[in-house]
Amino acid sequence: MAGISKVIIIGNIGRDPETRYTPNGTMNVQFSLAVSRRFNDQGGQQQERTNWFRVTCWGKLAEIADGLTQNGYLVKGKQVYVEGRLDAREYNDQQGQARTSLDVNATELQLLGSRGDGEAGGQMGGAPRGGGSGTAGGSPQRENESQDEQSGNFDDVPF
Repeated sequence: MAGISKVIIIGNIGRDPETRYTPNGTMNVQFSLAVSRRFNDQGGQQQERTNWFRVTCWGKLAEIADGLTQNGYLVKGKQVYVEGRLDAREYNDQQGQARTSLDVNATELQLLGSRGDGEAGGQMGGAPRGGGSGTAGGSPQRENESQDEQSGNFDDVPF
């Protein structure tokens, strides 16, 4: 039986998303995501640890992410919810040190925050569903939703 690797992360975009294309023309959007936690060490000193993830959106989700990036909604510093498959990739850095990259192939993506705190809120493809407020309580955008739900028309985005 094959295993399943699924991760849900909430963090802040570390660099503006980049839209790229594979050699066969498939669009993808990549960005880094910082997930930080604060804690007190044994000496009572407050510490902060940050894990970095490399997020890639594909297909319709990439098209929506690209449009939001172009319209200034998906940018460095914004808080986002990401769900997808986690892959740990080993590589050697420029100094020859072994490193691990935490790569997430996103299947869902949602902007968090509200207009009042300088963050964009809401889903990726249109008005909030289910009468939600467009913040973290709403439904995240799913990669496999129909074309109608991912129309790419950003005129009705609620933020």
